[in-house]
Amino acid sequence: MKIEDTLERAVTSVIAQNVPSSASLIDRAYAHLRAAILSGQLEPGSKLRIREMCSTFDVGPTPVREALSRLVSQGLVATQSHKGFYIPELTQKEFQDIIDQRRLLESATVRTAVEKGDAQWRESVLDAYHALQEIERTWQASRRDFWNEWEEANRVFHMTLVEGAGSSWASRFLHMLHDQCTRYRAAMRRAGFISEGVQDDHTQLINAVRTGDGELAEQTIKAHVDRLPALCMPS
Repeated sequence: MKIEDTLERAVTSVIAQNVPSSASLIDRAYAHLRAAILSGQLEPGSKLRIREMCSTFDVGPTPVREALSRLVSQGLVATQSHKGFYIPELTQKEFQDIIDQRRLLESATVRTAVEKGDAQWRESVLDAYHALQEIERTWQASRRDFWNEWEEANRVFHMTLVEGAGSSWASRFLHMLHDQCTRYRAAMRRAGFISEGVQDDHTQLINAVRTGDGELAEQTIKAHVDRLPALCMPS
């Protein structure tokens, strides 16, 4: 598939649909490119030509360059002097590093959130969990693959959990780590519905939120993150 066709599909993706109509040209270009990367539509190694992106998004080169620079800072795009912008390759070593760092940071952050989160935060977590469950029910009852919708609902659930800790830095780093996990899953995931283990972990996290059990939340996140390599890395 041509890069232009891939970017056209990204414009209507679930992730990009969350962009408000009032968003700047830079934000819109960023959202569309991010959607194409996280969904796996832009494959590792793909070159990103500014002229093609300007044509697809109907914007000038400045917003596209700014969007690409933002994605470079987040590790979703790479650049070299003689190669230009491109999608980074995937490696097992990097993925394991991402998993290790996410386990450490998310388990500690979620424990703090569960132990100090207020009633409004708990309500927000429950709302995100119910939205995730609804996507799962729809997916199971349909022949269509709801992977992208599930990924977005799953990200919202996890990031809502993290917000209860009140740490903007933890949220920022975990947002980047979740995006990297999504990129790897999109490229290497096994076909079919998500595993029961993943769903059970989410249920356990909700139990921890309801009871204020920080230890349960911490251990559940560790086990949850440790499932990722087996779920999407080749044997």
